[in-house]
Amino acid sequence: MTSTFTTDPSPSTPARLRLAGDIDGLARIVLSQEGAPAAQASALLADIGGRDAADALLECVRLHDKRCRVESYDGERLWPLLEAVDGLGRLRERRAVALLLPLLDPGTMIPAHLTYRLEMAVIRTLLATGAPQGTDLLLARLAGTPDSADINLVHELRDPEAVVPLLALLWNMLPGYSVQAVRALGAFRDALTAPAMLYLACSTGSTRELRRAALQALVDLPEVPWATTRNRDGISTKLWSLTQDPDRETAWLAAILQSRTGRSTLVSHLRYPHGSHRDAVPESLSSESGCLMACAVIREKPDLFDATEVGPLLSQLLLARKEPRPLRQAAAEALGSLGGQAATATLLEALEHDRIADFVAEVLARLPAPPEQQLLELLADTGDPIRRRGAAVALGLAQSTAAAPLLLAALDPIGPRPLRAAATDALGLLGHRPAAEPLVVMLTDPAEAPSLQARVVRALGRIGAPETLTAVSAAARAPSEAVRLRAAEALGGFPTAEAVQLLGHLAGETDSDIARAALRALGRIGTPAVQELTALLEYAPDRRAPAQRELVQALSHCVGVEAVEALGRVVTGPFEDAARAAAVKALADRPEPERLQPLLRFLDDNGGSQTPWHTDVVRALARIDDDSAAESVIAHFESQRFFTNQHHWDEARKSLTTLATRNLHGSAPG
Repeated sequence: MTSTFTTDPSPSTPARLRLAGDIDGLARIVLSQEGAPAAQASALLADIGGRDAADALLECVRLHDKRCRVESYDGERLWPLLEAVDGLGRLRERRAVALLLPLLDPGTMIPAHLTYRLEMAVIRTLLATGAPQGTDLLLARLAGTPDSADINLVHELRDPEAVVPLLALLWNMLPGYSVQAVRALGAFRDALTAPAMLYLACSTGSTRELRRAALQALVDLPEVPWATTRNRDGISTKLWSLTQDPDRETAWLAAILQSRTGRSTLVSHLRYPHGSHRDAVPESLSSESGCLMACAVIREKPDLFDATEVGPLLSQLLLARKEPRPLRQAAAEALGSLGGQAATATLLEALEHDRIADFVAEVLARLPAPPEQQLLELLADTGDPIRRRGAAVALGLAQSTAAAPLLLAALDPIGPRPLRAAATDALGLLGHRPAAEPLVVMLTDPAEAPSLQARVVRALGRIGAPETLTAVSAAARAPSEAVRLRAAEALGGFPTAEAVQLLGHLAGETDSDIARAALRALGRIGTPAVQELTALLEYAPDRRAPAQRELVQALSHCVGVEAVEALGRVVTGPFEDAARAAAVKALADRPEPERLQPLLRFLDDNGGSQTPWHTDVVRALARIDDDSAAESVIAHFESQRFFTNQHHWDEARKSLTTLATRNLHGSAPG
């Protein structure tokens, strides 16, 4: 149905005037009415924009400036003025400056609690227009007893000259709003903030959150202000200590800073991964953390380092069997980022180290050009089963089809179980159809370990050969929970009625991991499973929230009217809030016109409340080309009041703008 909601010859409400693009009509309401209609009209004028809209908002400010000195005001009456002031800020209207300042005079009859809201609106608009008076007013508030709203306004400061006075006031914002203040100052990206940020980052009195915020502000600086100063070495030492902080994010940020000013210090972490004999590391710090961070920086920024210098150090660390596994894994990743023949050779050598072989194999597979030939040779070599296993893992992850014959041979029952497990995984990743038969033999052999059979089931699911469905279905009833779990996952690769029915049975049993895996598998199958998923809705209200969300997620992968109706039942039924929210979002993204009715029914049932996902429903309705959808969007906007949550108010306006844009162009965006 094509919407005709703007054909009313005499639209009278602000929402309908907005849809008609009637600036004059909105201006009349702003200047002749009070309360919600005038406030809505003021906000909508700013949404339309343009000089005529700004003129009307300026006149609104003049009108209320006179009234508030002789008449008493409550929240509803002040609302239009607040929206006019806010709208002028959104329009960056410089003509407003002279009109806004008198609103802060003490001679008005606005109550104190509302005066605060007006003052904050005026300062925000002055800052938006770039007026220096806004900066002065905000600095004056920060010099008193600032609150979180004051600190948040610092983010809207655009005057670089404000950095110095803000730094002077920083200590007045501590400790109550320390993190907010540091983030606001950091947003200036000004080198003048560096000393204060560095002090807070290194201070023993700083909380973890404050230290992180200060370091992030330093990282975000376009230049490193201490790179040429005399105390550079002292600063580098402080950062060196922070790279060993037990908090990983703190250590990482400090390491990033060191990569810009003291890469030699980072390299020293590789030379002395546990600290040199001269280092006195406090108990609160980790001597190995610095080495981990050095490896992480090399992994992310390899071009900053000389491969001939750090490569041998990383190789030594990787091949040292006595080193902790996390250090060796970090070294492997760093070598992978450095690249080159020497790094690749070291990684291949590390495949013989059992504790890290699988991890190194993953690094090798991620190389831009994995050493396929060398890996094939290692897999073919019957000498070292550990290296063969690592080669199998790497070749599978690298999608090497040339490895398939060797991997099939590695399934030999007399071979080592770890190698057979790696070959099974690799064949599954390759989707190698000829592997289906020998894998079924392994699955049905009672002598095989359940852990290996679980891997076999996963591989069969990835291959998806129809003739293996019987074996996978039987695995879903195996005594081993690990095998049953993998079977539930694997059945998603078989879009057949038999698999769907079995998955429905598994999904309907309990709230176990197997039930949720079955729901995810039904989602993979998609539309052929919609009837089974719909039937599960009968039991879903009694299930816990995670299972309900999995059911909604599975339904979202199905197309057609039946899936839409099922999602609608979740939206309007006795389900957990999280599941209903997920269903609303799923319906909002649907193309089917049948999504309309459950969304409308949701608004009818929850019209007087503002649920967290209320705006998702309205946003979806605004995109539907239908009279009833449009009317619901309008009604939702007109239901907003002075005490409405700001986010809901903004979203209501955005939905109305979507409606107006669609109406202007004469088509619905989906």
